[in-house]
Amino acid sequence: MKKFYFTFLFISFICLFNSNVNAQQKQYFTYTRPAWTIGFGGSWALATNDAYGRINYYDALGATEDRQILRDNYGMRWGIGGYLYGKYSPGKKRNDRIFLGFDVKDMTNTDFSDFNRTNYNIVTIDAGYEYLFYGTYGFRSYYGGGFTGNFISGRYDPNPASPTNVAKTFESTFRVGMEVKAGLEFVFKNSKRNLGLNVGMRYNIANLFNSENLTPKAGQTTNLNLNDGSDAGGPGFKRYIGIVSIDVGLNIYPDVKKIRRK
Repeated sequence: MKKFYFTFLFISFICLFNSNVNAQQKQYFTYTRPAWTIGFGGSWALATNDAYGRINYYDALGATEDRQILRDNYGMRWGIGGYLYGKYSPGKKRNDRIFLGFDVKDMTNTDFSDFNRTNYNIVTIDAGYEYLFYGTYGFRSYYGGGFTGNFISGRYDPNPASPTNVAKTFESTFRVGMEVKAGLEFVFKNSKRNLGLNVGMRYNIANLFNSENLTPKAGQTTNLNLNDGSDAGGPGFKRYIGIVSIDVGLNIYPDVKKIRRK
């Protein structure tokens, strides 16, 4: 009986010792919220407001109505591009973020036909504020807005060409606008938790705050003014250049730290 009793005590001690060792060896970690975010990726864009148009107009007989081309809109439909941004979150909770970004888009009206085509190049610099909601550690959502500076240039290639349907180019023009944005971030489960996927959407009215009109000279077809204001030279009303961008790309969180949790 005594042997059984001592054997039981010995086995219990060994089990207790092993459980303590395993408890000491098993470690738990948490990760700090990032102060800095660097992101880059690709964009798909859709023209809205008076930027949107097919520029292929037809009269009752089915002939191209050349007088209406690029008259009431800019003949954009969709485009592709890329973006780069940096974001900073002050404070301890890291919910507030200020951002500075840069993106390039090529907008076109083409439906892969041989008719009239446009091509616009839009370079945008944006800056503003975002509020970041933290869900589980690997999931976040953000909402914000800011101001945009936009450099816009473009060209029009006619087909079929005619005396009233000729090639045109638009001079590079600077416009100031405003954007609203929202998106989701998914943090990858790598060892450092410093990489993630960004899926976001932006709506930018590129010429919200300024516009200009300039009547072209007789026969002028190059370096034309955008004529996006309501004065002479345009259609008689302000043409708002709106663009919705869907962004998909990679986020880098360079200052995330791995902390051992006791």
